[in-house]
Amino acid sequence: MKLVSLATDFPSQSFTQIECLEEMRKAPFWRNLKDRSKLILEKVLESDSSIKKRHFQVDDISEVWGRSAEELNKHYELSAPSIGANAIEKAIIKANIDALDIDVLLVSSCTGYLCPGISSYVAQKLGCRNNIHTQDVTGHGCGAAIPLTQIAHGYSKLMPSACIVTLSVEVCSAAFYISDEPDVLISTCLFGDGAAAAVWSSSEGDYEVYGYESFLNPKEREKIRFVNSGGKLKNQLHRSVPEMTAKAVKKLYENSENPKKIITHGGGRDVIDALEKKLEITEMVETRKVLANYGNLSSPSVMVALDEYLKNDGNDDEIWLSSFGAGFSAHSMKLRKTR
Repeated sequence: MKLVSLATDFPSQSFTQIECLEEMRKAPFWRNLKDRSKLILEKVLESDSSIKKRHFQVDDISEVWGRSAEELNKHYELSAPSIGANAIEKAIIKANIDALDIDVLLVSSCTGYLCPGISSYVAQKLGCRNNIHTQDVTGHGCGAAIPLTQIAHGYSKLMPSACIVTLSVEVCSAAFYISDEPDVLISTCLFGDGAAAAVWSSSEGDYEVYGYESFLNPKEREKIRFVNSGGKLKNQLHRSVPEMTAKAVKKLYENSENPKKIITHGGGRDVIDALEKKLEITEMVETRKVLANYGNLSSPSVMVALDEYLKNDGNDDEIWLSSFGAGFSAHSMKLRKTR
């Protein structure tokens, strides 16, 4: 299976970390927070977290932290299909095809729940055929883009002439709320909204995808996962996640014959630092750039970083990509130039 095109989309509204903190201080919840909680927010948002700005699908940033569980999921229902469809529209324009040419649409997302899934909404927005094959993948968290690509690869074997589109879309602001729990506070400071869409074909494309690897460690499940807290999605993040991630990703990398070019999901500054140290590389340029400009995007992150690489005329013959997240799980795949 070959990569025909790749595109991304983000809400037009973006906010610096300081702007987020200023709005938090004005919000009604601020006066009810414990002093320790305020210090956590100030430390993360005022320090060098490597995040310059984040994009949220809101008109007014003060909207972000005051929603009920029902309002959060409604925000997801309104926002995810819109951002996702925009990313796909850009990708199919690059591929010089129309929405009617799409045979398979596969979507990954974890920041809200819809039934039918996002694929139904996106297909409708795009005007796809009513005999399109759709599938929604959830539960992989930040690591979903690579398992999603592997599912697409399976479809390419089943339907060799198919035009396949994969979409990773997250509305992380639909999982934002405030409490005195450190995990909740830190998550609110790290994540942003966005999407990445790719067009795949069995016959044409500049890069061929292959060499999938995965690592699953359910014993560490509680260290990084969503849990339901009063109907809202509470992100659990343990302090050991950066080192745990780096060890898992290194194991995958060593199984992949050590390609020179590495692109990964970012996670956060501490995660990237741990990865660079463990993999013994100077700097993951694209991974850091995505974190700086968008924050932690969750599942689209690794494909957004790949898009940054391709936009800057990267010319490596082989690229190694890795994503990781809930499970605890980590995944990798390789791309090699076809021409």
